[in-house]
Amino acid sequence: MAMSETSRTPLPHAAPRGFLAAAASQHGGLITAFFLMALIVPFLGSYWIKNFTSMIAVAIAAQGVALLHARLGFVSLAGIAMMGVGGWFGLRLAHATGLPFEIVLVLAALCTGAAGVLLGLPALKHRGLIYALITLMFAAGFHVVVSSIGFPDGGSGFWGRIDGSAERQLMARPAIAASDLAYFLYALAIAAAAFTATHIVTKSAVGRAWAMIRAGDAVAHAAGVRIGVARAKAFGLAGALAGVGGCLLAGSIGQLDGRSFDPVQSLLLYGLVIIAGPWSLAAALIAGFLYRMFPAILDSWGVDGDIAITIFGLALIHAIVSAPRGIAGQLHDLTSAIQNRFSGVDR
Repeated sequence: MAMSETSRTPLPHAAPRGFLAAAASQHGGLITAFFLMALIVPFLGSYWIKNFTSMIAVAIAAQGVALLHARLGFVSLAGIAMMGVGGWFGLRLAHATGLPFEIVLVLAALCTGAAGVLLGLPALKHRGLIYALITLMFAAGFHVVVSSIGFPDGGSGFWGRIDGSAERQLMARPAIAASDLAYFLYALAIAAAAFTATHIVTKSAVGRAWAMIRAGDAVAHAAGVRIGVARAKAFGLAGALAGVGGCLLAGSIGQLDGRSFDPVQSLLLYGLVIIAGPWSLAAALIAGFLYRMFPAILDSWGVDGDIAITIFGLALIHAIVSAPRGIAGQLHDLTSAIQNRFSGVDR
């Protein structure tokens, strides 16, 4: 799973040839997807509105998983766990301070970003399978802690847990997004801002430093890149994105359950990012859809949603063997072929 140390060695985690350039043209599709959700979801029932809200929260966190894989070649198997960390900070800060939701969201993102940097420290010495196992162990440890202690629910003390039979408090939503529909549109706007910010960062000097590191540590050193600092920024951004997603999820439900953050879910999210195509910004949205909406659709058809795991396993094999660019890359090829067909251009 590790990248090569020299530019002359093949790069197993480098983007497929020409795909990074092609990915830039997919932003129109991403904007269209956001527009269609804002247009169609309000006409769906409350059940689907809540599911789409959860999908958006997961998609934001999936950006961080995709960023670490595509930009630096690191495998993070703690994506859902980091969402849980963001949800914990969001709930604790909201109950303890009573600050507006927007401020709580920013603070939760900063705290989770710092946690992401700490989780990335082993990457200074360990890469590939070893680092992937470290993140998986973190996900397992977090699950054990939150399952035994629980998420903050308005109590006092460090853990914020209510003792006795007192009623648990729910996290307050923003004043402008009290209803399920308003909160969905609110989360959609936050997601659009997060996707835009991620795109800006990857096109900045920081993103160019990540590209140097992806090409090889020797190349990055020759270009004067401070590899440790650049990696820390990537882990911090990935953590902040997960924090935003976790806080939005906590605001949507009002409370979180530790059983929803078992390490298998983090493994699943990483697999879905690979299926979606991590080199495209749209992949995070596709991964969020597969993670949350696809099982819900199967359930609505009377099919056991757990069968989705089997389908995802087959899709992952297909992605690795014959579609390394993922669903996003295939969709790009399809739209390009359609455009060329109507414009009379032969490929």
